[in-house]
Amino acid sequence: MKKSRIAAVLMAVITGVTMTNTAYAETQAVDITVSPSQEHKSISPYIYGVNTGVDLNKVSAESIRLGGNRLSAYNWENNVSNAGSDWHHNSDMYLVNDVDEDIKNLPGSPALQLSRDADDHDIPYTLLTLQMLGYTSSDKKGTVKEDKAAPSEFWDKVVNRKGSEFTLTPDTKDGYVYMDEYINYLINTLGDSSSETGIKAYALDNEPALWHHTHSRVQSQQLTCAELIEKSVDLAKTIKEMDSGAEVFGPSLFGYSAFDNFAGASDWMELRRQNLYRSFMDYYLDEMSKAEKECGTRLLDVFDIHFYTEQKGACGERSCNHYDNDECIQARLDSVRSLYEKGYRENSWIADMGARLFPLLPTIEKSINTYYPGTKLAFSEYNFGGGDHISGAVVQADMLGVFAEYGVYFASIWSFDKNEYQLSAINMFTNYDGAGNGFGDTLVKSEYESENISVYSSIDKDDENKVKVMVINRSIHDETPVNITLSSDKKYIGADVYSLYGDSPEIKQLQKVDAITDNAFAYTLPALSVTEFIINTAEATNVTVQESNTDLQSGNVNIPLIAGIGAGALALIGGAVALLCYLRKRKNTK
Repeated sequence: MKKSRIAAVLMAVITGVTMTNTAYAETQAVDITVSPSQEHKSISPYIYGVNTGVDLNKVSAESIRLGGNRLSAYNWENNVSNAGSDWHHNSDMYLVNDVDEDIKNLPGSPALQLSRDADDHDIPYTLLTLQMLGYTSSDKKGTVKEDKAAPSEFWDKVVNRKGSEFTLTPDTKDGYVYMDEYINYLINTLGDSSSETGIKAYALDNEPALWHHTHSRVQSQQLTCAELIEKSVDLAKTIKEMDSGAEVFGPSLFGYSAFDNFAGASDWMELRRQNLYRSFMDYYLDEMSKAEKECGTRLLDVFDIHFYTEQKGACGERSCNHYDNDECIQARLDSVRSLYEKGYRENSWIADMGARLFPLLPTIEKSINTYYPGTKLAFSEYNFGGGDHISGAVVQADMLGVFAEYGVYFASIWSFDKNEYQLSAINMFTNYDGAGNGFGDTLVKSEYESENISVYSSIDKDDENKVKVMVINRSIHDETPVNITLSSDKKYIGADVYSLYGDSPEIKQLQKVDAITDNAFAYTLPALSVTEFIINTAEATNVTVQESNTDLQSGNVNIPLIAGIGAGALALIGGAVALLCYLRKRKNTK
């Protein structure tokens, strides 16, 4: 992220509770300059995504994915799936446990539920995982022993093209499952990718470098690089033949060793030697580009990876939840740096092995530009932990800001049971006020220099009357004063402020900035917080004020004492007035 030094200023902060015992503390503020007219970059809304299984009533998502290990051996005809090594290689009806009763017994019901959930919650983009492993579960037979590995009566063979007339009532006893018939069924039931309820994109299965471990009853030997390309090209062609507008995601790599060498595939070293590839990602993109040249159709729209931090806390555990240990919290806050910061060395086995592909985002960007320009990037699974703690919200918001800066197209967090803070961090970008307002769709220039904060600024399209500035404070215990300056010909007069901090995942509306002098104002950020400033000109202020008044009258807004002030020193009288306003508002909200 671009930062530059601006002269630091000192700001006095009132810490007393009355006029007679007011104390002052001089703290160096962080100077932030936002230039709404410079460095415009479109932000894909699909980075604000989730995987299925989360409570969609708690998050305002813009994309949703149905994926995971269960999908590799899923049979769309009868809805049976196999857990693989995740759960005793069990074949059962797990994927329809949460499907609505009226569609539970229909073919492809998890995909139908995906579309329904997206439609019910105004989620515009759906990603569905298709089967490329080779076999799907034939029936809900429970645990599949090793002597019943495919091919056997426990499995149906996957074929991409049926070669005969499609039906909407598939034959569940013929021993085959057809991918083109599945897509045809979805198009006839939901519409194609251009329709409101149609599936927008398809993934070429899930984590193929791990099939020999996760789905050893089907893939007993590790998949080779060449086998992956052959399978990927054929299924991608099938998708494009059935729905040319649908986007294709692949190869859903599980983590660093897959990025590097496809988890040690037997043919990788020779392929690398012959072509001087830096990583398996280079090879995959190169081969998919060659396939497009041969058939005349782009077969890979989105390069898709999974990334779970391997950063260890001071305790030695990966992504631990020792929230009483500052060093463990700091490790989580720093973990996102492996995505973008040259020279940063995380505490993980990846760093121990050299971490030559870090920072990851510039490496992937170079691979795409070199081998398959125009390919988009997705993180269809990721999680940096802390879903039940404010540190998880802080790092989640930082992730989303980094995704925006690097032009990531799609990202869907893989949530665990405790995810409230992470979901609230997504809401800071998509629905900070509970009324559907979110971060802008165009990133603009932010300049600052600090190790403890990150800043992401935006507008909507070219409208500079409203500037939204997201400031992330990584200081674990200390409030951080900031001076924000708008470098613009427009005159900004006030700002609404929302923040996520403390011991609750609730987004709180904070003290407004009622006075901006010379396009500058100061504010104090809570420790460990994600704070969004919605900065308005006179043209944009009337509606904002009216909406805010409505919220105050309803009693639903909590406004703590974190005072927005004009640029320069904090006046004693101004601080006292802010304190009195706070006390009155706090009383009214109880």
